[in-house]
Amino acid sequence: MGGRAPREGAESGTPADQGSDRVVLAVDGDPAVRAWLQAVLEGTGVILHLAIDGRSALRVIADDRVRPDVLLTEIELPAMSGVELAARITAMRPSVRVVMMTADPDRAAVARRHPSIVATVLVKPLDGDDVAAAVGRPDAATPVR
Repeated sequence: MGGRAPREGAESGTPADQGSDRVVLAVDGDPAVRAWLQAVLEGTGVILHLAIDGRSALRVIADDRVRPDVLLTEIELPAMSGVELAARITAMRPSVRVVMMTADPDRAAVARRHPSIVATVLVKPLDGDDVAAAVGRPDAATPVR
C-alpha cells in the first residue's frame, strides 16, 4: 500500500486508481478480518480497497470507483456468496484475479470446482505470507489450494 490508507470501497468516493500499483478489493463482513488484511498487506505495494459485502463491492466497480486487479473475498457473505460475487465481477472485468477465503473446508471444495473463476482458495486460519503471495502475483501462478 506504500503508506496509503486502505479505502472502505462502499463508503469511499475515490476515483478508480491509475498507475502501476496492484489494486486489491477485499470483501469481508468481519471488521476484524478487514483490519487484519490491512495490516498484512501494508507495505506490499498494493492499493487496498475494502468492502463489507458483495453489493458494496459490485457498486464500487460498477460506478468505476475501483478497478481491481484482484478480488480477495470471503466465500460466506450475506445475501450473495463469494462465488456469485466473483462470477458477477469477472463478467464485468474478465481480467480480475479471484482469491477466496473460508474457514469451511466444504465451501472451499465448492469454490475449487470453479477454476475458470477462482484462482486461489485460502483456508482460515489465514497465514499473512499466503495472503500476500496470493494477491501479489500478477498471473495465476498461485495454486488453488
